[in-house]
Amino acid sequence: MNERIKRSCIGAYILAACIGCGAGDHVVRKVAPGVSYHRIHVLDGPWWIHVIEVDLQSAGNEGIELRTSSASSERGGVERTSALAKNALAGVNGDFFFTKEKSHTAGLLVRDGILIQPPQRRSALIFSRSGRPIIGAFKAKFGVVLADGSALPISGFNRAPDENEFTLYNVHARTQYDSIRAALGFQLQSIAGQSILNDTVSARVLQLRRQAWPLVIETGQWLIAAGSRAVKAHFISPGDTLQLFGRLPPAQRPIFEALGGGPRILRDGSISIEYERERLSRAFAEDRHPRTAVGYTQNQSVLFLVVVDGRQPGYSVGMTLEELAHFMRTQLGNFSLSKENAYQGLNLDGGGSSTMVVEGEVVNSPSDQTGERPVANALVIAGVQ
Repeated sequence: MNERIKRSCIGAYILAACIGCGAGDHVVRKVAPGVSYHRIHVLDGPWWIHVIEVDLQSAGNEGIELRTSSASSERGGVERTSALAKNALAGVNGDFFFTKEKSHTAGLLVRDGILIQPPQRRSALIFSRSGRPIIGAFKAKFGVVLADGSALPISGFNRAPDENEFTLYNVHARTQYDSIRAALGFQLQSIAGQSILNDTVSARVLQLRRQAWPLVIETGQWLIAAGSRAVKAHFISPGDTLQLFGRLPPAQRPIFEALGGGPRILRDGSISIEYERERLSRAFAEDRHPRTAVGYTQNQSVLFLVVVDGRQPGYSVGMTLEELAHFMRTQLGNFSLSKENAYQGLNLDGGGSSTMVVEGEVVNSPSDQTGERPVANALVIAGVQ
């Protein structure tokens, strides 16, 4: 047994000693009102499973919220989970990241109502302002109303347009060369409204740009980029006031936070491993790996964050997605304070990225010998600051 795993085992024994430590033990730690951490040893496998259980009503009454956390562009768009959850009560790693135009991006990401990344083909988790979770596959729809009252569709977000398209950039945009390349660009300054997802943003056209220009967008500014054959680009002039809007159907409620993942593993109380629909491989689903997942109960009142350690023979071997979904759907209620299982469930990034942090401490055993990996973002439980 390597030293990293040995330290983790010793820590678990000390924590469990007060209530009687033994094979298959389950240790519970209250973190905050409505928030509990469970450390579960299941002999089948064997598996060490870590669960954060959140009673959303009780936690919400104390000002505790589910938030997303991501690294700044100065950090290259990635950071360790322990750093992303540094000031939170608890947290887990979030979405996958992949390289596109040499900048790290991920699926849907909304923070405090502001869109940072649009959705991809995979499922995501969103939270309304009231804190209720929804798992689904969302598709972004953006548009702009011009000064003459006509509307234009916006086809992309924080990317260059094709020749017939308009795309929209905000302050979170990153490109390969720190510049924007398009036939025309219109820099906008917000007049009213901040979130195109939850509001209509009124903005004035400050200036016209051509071909290529530095990516310099300040908070409260936007940029519309037009392809070479986007005919209605000539209907926009400096000084015009435009109306920007966006939606994430099928979501209807105002969106407070959102985090991508994939694939969905529980749908309406049934195990549903949707890796093919979300363009993931059979091996990804059927091999045992460390896993991170999120789920919630049928009435959306209790949220579960789950991390399963893996790739550590004799300690914890990891789970297939089927095993993970089965545990969340049929066994989680044996350990949860609510005595309920998950009814909806979503897989998040796993493997060496699977990390759970509670009160500033990494409580699981990440599988890499070097410890935590940098990740795209995290889902954190934030207390009152």
